[in-house]
Order: sequence, then C-alpha cells, then structure tokens
Amino acid sequence: MPPASPVPADPTPLTAHALVRARQRGIDLEALACLLGYGRRHHDHRGAEIVTFDRAALDQVARREPRATWRKAVEASTLYAVLGPDGCVITTGHRWRRVIRDRSLASLRPGRSRRPRDVRFVTQAGFPA
Repeated sequence: MPPASPVPADPTPLTAHALVRARQRGIDLEALACLLGYGRRHHDHRGAEIVTFDRAALDQVARREPRATWRKAVEASTLYAVLGPDGCVITTGHRWRRVIRDRSLASLRPGRSRRPRDVRFVTQAGFPA
C-alpha cells in the first residue's frame, strides 16, 4: 500500500478568478495541488498567504510522489498561489521575479540595511572631506 500523500484528492477550493487565471496561464491543477500540499508559505502582511515552491518542497515531492507528479512540480517550479484568510485560493500565476519576503519597514530604517554602507570620512560640518 503506498504511503498517504499530503496532496489532497479535492484540493483547496479555488475562487472563480483563480480558476480563470489558472486556465489562462496554463497551470496544471495537479501541479497546483502539489504546490498547496508541499509549498512554502509566506505571509504577505495584508491578510493573505503566498505559497511557492522552494528546493526543500521539491525534494519532498521527489521523495513522496510518483515520478510523473515530481516532473510536473519541477516544470511548475515558478508557480505561486495566493491564499485568502479563509484558505481559499484567490489567484495563481508564475513568478518571474524574486519573492519579497520582508515587506516590513524595518529594512528601511537607518542602520538596519543589509547592504554595506559607503563609509567615508565626514567633516564636522557634514560635508565629505
């Protein structure tokens, strides 16, 4: 008997908008179900949740799902889904840019940037020497 799969037979309910977008964008519903079962979830700080594939999720799919399902997941590795607060899929698509995970303003405050600062000698008046 095969192990129980977290990919549900009846996936998370889709809104009409999500179903239309999935059809328009050529998204396979089996790949979407796999994404919802294994994908990494990020809060967007607006009440929704974004689900994406990352390396760990694709590794789990490779270990637990049949090879055909794994191939679909790898082909759809740029797939994302936006879930509403009730868990319903609002929309789906393929991402072409990096997922911004930190939308807080903390990174914009002085001294909190991850980028190295341009360190220059500054005179007392505040002008570069």
